[in-house]
Amino acid sequence: MRPELFEIGPITVHAYGFFLALAFIVGMLVSFWYLRRQFMDAYVVFELVLAAAVGGIIGARIFYVVGHWSEFSASWWEIFKFWNVQGLVFYGGFIVGVLAAVAVIRLRGLSIGVVLDSGGLAVPAALAVARVGCYLNGCCFGKSSGLPWAVSFPPKTQMTMGMPPNPVHPTQIYEIILDLAILVILLAVYKKFRYRGEIMLTFIMLYAVARFVLEFFRYHTASSANLFFQLLSVAAFALAGLALLFRRRLLPEAR
Repeated sequence: MRPELFEIGPITVHAYGFFLALAFIVGMLVSFWYLRRQFMDAYVVFELVLAAAVGGIIGARIFYVVGHWSEFSASWWEIFKFWNVQGLVFYGGFIVGVLAAVAVIRLRGLSIGVVLDSGGLAVPAALAVARVGCYLNGCCFGKSSGLPWAVSFPPKTQMTMGMPPNPVHPTQIYEIILDLAILVILLAVYKKFRYRGEIMLTFIMLYAVARFVLEFFRYHTASSANLFFQLLSVAAFALAGLALLFRRRLLPEAR
């Protein structure tokens, strides 16, 4: 665990912020690469990343509050502390971030399916990088574990973060492995997809399965949060699966 990476004069560079910024850069480069391969104006990715970042942070905070409402019912003003890195949820960030990006796509008159497909490759790459920051920061940790690869954080940190007092599952590393596996699978098969939007829908299904499994190992201060996020995973998988099932009617064919 190393929440502070290094200092530049009076400025302290924090691990979570550094790897979150790096994640956006990696995602942007992957998206840029895919859009160039589709002969689209790839420089629009800068606008998309900005819109997705702002919408993503807002959405991630909203979903965390919904899943952990007991923490805020007596102190509702805590909801607006967006800088709390323990209070962000991927699903909320993904949904609102995509909606914000779609708004930019429509304003620019671009193909929604192609741009979303670029995101289907960019998001797992970005997530893998961001989870490195989570691990170094000590957030998004798992439940108590006696497995040989269980990790222990400094006692003071565990008390501050609300962790169990014993070694825990390194769920951040679990997700890094799963995110990279999803990326490798998509890169291996994306050329075989026939319809625009299939890459993104396939990513949603694969990540929903990964997140459903991860929630068995993740630790949440609210006991109902694991079930809430597992239900979200099931819903995401079902909706994406239905869209793929009826893709001939719902999705435009790539040319």
